Amino acid sequence: MLGNNISFILAFSAGVLGVMQGMINAHIGKDQGQLGMIIGVSAVQITVALLLLWRVRSAAPLDLQVIPWMVIAGAMGVAIMFGTSYATGKVGTLSVFVLIIVGQMLASSIIDHFGVLGLPKNPVTLPKICSMLLILIGVWCLIKSSR
Repeated sequence: MLGNNISFILAFSAGVLGVMQGMINAHIGKDQGQLGMIIGVSAVQITVALLLLWRVRSAAPLDLQVIPWMVIAGAMGVAIMFGTSYATGKVGTLSVFVLIIVGQMLASSIIDHFGVLGLPKNPVTLPKICSMLLILIGVWCLIKSSR
């Protein structure tokens, strides 16, 4: 149970940090442009990752089969950073992150339903669909009230 509690805290913290990073990236993007923001933030991420790798030294040798997935994940990271920063600068933090949650909810329900990439299957059920629809109605009301 402790592992679940830690996982919930980490997931919640990632959500808070994601909003803060999106806001900061939007601010940097206004001053430096989106490309400058992406290059600068990515350079810091690479530096921190290399320092951790150097200090921890527990990394397994690189499996060549995962390199294509790393390229895809890296490209997705750039797209997420650009999209979040650009949209936050145009429409505000709340609308962007509510829409991100909707996108995550939709994608994760499909991934769970089909057990993509070997993840455990967790079928979409009527109660889950009703819950997602209720959330979508709330999102629609929130966005309408923000205009």
